[in-house]
Amino acid sequence: MSDWIEQLERLTQLHKAGALTDQEFAAQKARVLAMADTPDAPAAAPVAPVAPAIPDAAPAWDSPAYAEEPARRTAMGWALLALPVAALLAAAAWFGSTLVGGKVDPELSGGSIATPVASDAALASAAPTQEAPLPAALDGSLAFAAANNCKAAGALEAIYKKLDSAADLGSGKGITVRLDAFENPLALNVKNSIAADGMETKHAWLRFPEGTTWHGLKLSRLTSTATIVPESDGGYERTMTFLDQPDKVRTTLARLGFGAPRAPDYAELSDDGCGGSMQIVAISGGSALSCNWGC
Repeated sequence: MSDWIEQLERLTQLHKAGALTDQEFAAQKARVLAMADTPDAPAAAPVAPVAPAIPDAAPAWDSPAYAEEPARRTAMGWALLALPVAALLAAAAWFGSTLVGGKVDPELSGGSIATPVASDAALASAAPTQEAPLPAALDGSLAFAAANNCKAAGALEAIYKKLDSAADLGSGKGITVRLDAFENPLALNVKNSIAADGMETKHAWLRFPEGTTWHGLKLSRLTSTATIVPESDGGYERTMTFLDQPDKVRTTLARLGFGAPRAPDYAELSDDGCGGSMQIVAISGGSALSCNWGC
């Protein structure tokens, strides 16, 4: 079965499951069909050998046709000669104006002296400072049904499902997340890879605008990562990344009912099919709540 047919079947399943909206399903379907309709690139035609130049060949202007048009040759010669002469005259005029102080002729400037142009540094210092984005608190938007089991609910679960869908499709193009706290929809990002040993990693993430908070923590992004190991058990991870230190994250999460310790320690999670664990991991510039499941 062709890859594009498999992607169409996958898109249909995600649409029926509610992971994709009607608009997102239509956009992704059009993208897949466009890829299917694209013909294979034709084989490159052989390049004809280039004949070597003949040193003694007569120049073009010695051809019979050229010799029959002496008047045209004379006009062309004068035209070619006029170009450098005009350039020299323009350069001389500019140089002469600099010798007299660079002043502007009032007649050429509409009867007044032109105002000097401000330097780039002056323009930069005079430009208004861009306002920082307003903070957005997602305390009520992103919720957990069971914090001690790392089980998301509502909008948070819907976001993770969209991340999974984008990772399965190999692209987040055309798939977005809308939250009331933001004026514009948020785009998804995907990065999939296959290692030399055949292990496949599907990674998708959603980055929040600067100033976004969640229960007093600086929320940076949500991620989902699926690991597929040939002829072996795979794994699945969901994370919430913060721009705060691990101790502050652990204290806040404990207040919300999470029992996540700092790595390398972990708390076990229960699941109907697979076991799991959660922990707080220190990363560059902050920390993350990591929830893992494996079969």
